[in-house]
Amino acid sequence: MTIDHRLRSLEIARRRALWALVDLQPEDVRAEKVLAELDEVDQSLEDIVSGDQLSAQELVEVVTTKLHNGVKLVVEDSIPERWLQRFQAASAGSTRLAEGPYLRDFEKFVEVWHQELEHLNIHRAHKSSTRSQ
Repeated sequence: MTIDHRLRSLEIARRRALWALVDLQPEDVRAEKVLAELDEVDQSLEDIVSGDQLSAQELVEVVTTKLHNGVKLVVEDSIPERWLQRFQAASAGSTRLAEGPYLRDFEKFVEVWHQELEHLNIHRAHKSSTRSQ
């Protein structure tokens, strides 16, 4: 399996786990299984790619956009790897043009990414605090 394919598979697995976690409260025992899956995925990701080099805000600033019939699109080749795989996993099935994804969809992805990480950190902090008791 190539690194690109493995990275794509891991980001899809990460996306599914984050979606599963969204409706669970930190004290919900079902969250433990999802957190274990995310830990596994994160470890596998670290084995094939280094950590995120850009913050989400820096990411929005570095992508190239283009105007197509009055609509701003993102040039997909300008999205750094790992972020590109995350965006593609998160936007599977979304409407887009052949010329590229809508800039607004990309900006929304970055915004939601922050919210998902905050929610994940709350779960991990709860898990850590219950382990130390």
